[in-house]
Amino acid sequence: MENTAKQVIIINPTKKDEKKIRVAAYCRVSTDSQDQVNSFFAQVRYYTDYIRHNDKMTLVDIYADEGITGTEVDKRDEFKRMMKDAKNRKIDRVVVKSFTRFARNSLECLESIRALKSYGASVYFENDHIDTSIHNSEMIIYIKSAFAQNEAMSASRRMALSTRMRMEDGTFVTPNVPYGYRLENGELVIVEEEAARIRKVFELYLSGMGANNIVKEMRRTEQGNMRWTMSGIKYMLNNERYVGDMLMQKFYTPQILPLRSRPNKGALPMYYAKDTHEPIITREMFDSVKKVKAERDERYTTVHSGKKEFLQGKLKCRCCNRNYRKRFLQTQEMVWLCNNKGTVDGVNKCNSIIYTDFEIKSAFVQMYNTLKQNEKVIIDETIAQLNTLKVKVNAGNDEIAVIDNEIASLADQNKVYAELYASGIIDEVTYLGKTDKYKNRMTELRCRRLKLINEDEEELCIENLRELKRFLANSMDFMTEMDEGVFSRIVKTVYAEDDGALTFRLKCDLELKIYVRR
Repeated sequence: MENTAKQVIIINPTKKDEKKIRVAAYCRVSTDSQDQVNSFFAQVRYYTDYIRHNDKMTLVDIYADEGITGTEVDKRDEFKRMMKDAKNRKIDRVVVKSFTRFARNSLECLESIRALKSYGASVYFENDHIDTSIHNSEMIIYIKSAFAQNEAMSASRRMALSTRMRMEDGTFVTPNVPYGYRLENGELVIVEEEAARIRKVFELYLSGMGANNIVKEMRRTEQGNMRWTMSGIKYMLNNERYVGDMLMQKFYTPQILPLRSRPNKGALPMYYAKDTHEPIITREMFDSVKKVKAERDERYTTVHSGKKEFLQGKLKCRCCNRNYRKRFLQTQEMVWLCNNKGTVDGVNKCNSIIYTDFEIKSAFVQMYNTLKQNEKVIIDETIAQLNTLKVKVNAGNDEIAVIDNEIASLADQNKVYAELYASGIIDEVTYLGKTDKYKNRMTELRCRRLKLINEDEEELCIENLRELKRFLANSMDFMTEMDEGVFSRIVKTVYAEDDGALTFRLKCDLELKIYVRR
């Protein structure tokens, strides 16, 4: 018998390794410096182990915000960084402990989930066992986030009530320490070096200096890390804490999302406590400053009231693009000049023209009348030219119309399922599954439509021109004197030219030039 050798054929596997899901973890950590470090590293270890034990995942990053409010996305830098990375297609899934960690504002929660979905990323809430790639119902997410929002609002109300009770019984310890003090064991203690500067500010004001000159003097003569500004000086001169008193609840947080502190203008009671800490200045000096300030404010209001409302920040220098500022001559006539006007070593910084208030108002009246009388030539022909240009550029591409048709079709289908559910023909699960699909698609289409319109400069310009045309149709036929309301409605910026003209740039980006001086 012949020995037949056995032949073993090795067949290599043809199945390729599955692509790993790129996972990001989001959390909020304690504001306490040591706890923040411990909490952050604890969560890094947790999520690293969590992903390590799943061979289908790879960790992108840990996004950890400090323990600040979850009711407002704008205050969470790490959350915004995560959204940016998701937009750049770096993330496939976001893992978060619960809705209370992700957001406590139900509207922003839904908007963030929708945005992540449009970027191709899903969100998994561990404690709630909800995965947005599987659970397609926005109703469940909305209910969960609404509970989280209610929890945040309740916590805010409890904190506000606790603070007010401590203000009433005199046990409140301010967390805000003004310049000149430091907080030791719940008490305000004077920092003598800073207190000397505060006394100097009060003395300079009583000597006749204004806030602007005090700022210049303090910057010139004083050292230290204090940044001297006009608003800082004015706040200092009105701060009752420098005489040893304390006015509490100057600001409050209304129970409206997003939770933001606002000046208390009578919405809640204020609490004034005398002699709560050691004063830096005498009560007599503080009262004298208040009296001098009241006299100056009254004198300034009498001479200069009502002169800046519609032109301040609107008048710019074409030469250096700086704002014009107002100035009163000895004759009390108001003029406007460039902020860069002046000389350095005998050389003019800006050669722009100085205009009187009357010249600017007269130029606007002339511009309005020209625009009104030549409306068809200026506006209608511009719209026609833009429409012609738009047709040539688009070359028959009408994507916006296609999107509008699809949105209308989806809305009709959604209505049909609503009627079927109302009639009892289909159950709630089927109804929610279908309608969520339609709503998500319509959201995507609307976002696409808005993006197309914003990217289409001609379309925006045409719409703004039509808005101006509608406004002029209901406005006066001929203007004889300045109308600030009309100015604010149609003018974006006024440019002071170096040839003696004023160019009015309208909100539709048309520019009309009126010569004031030749």
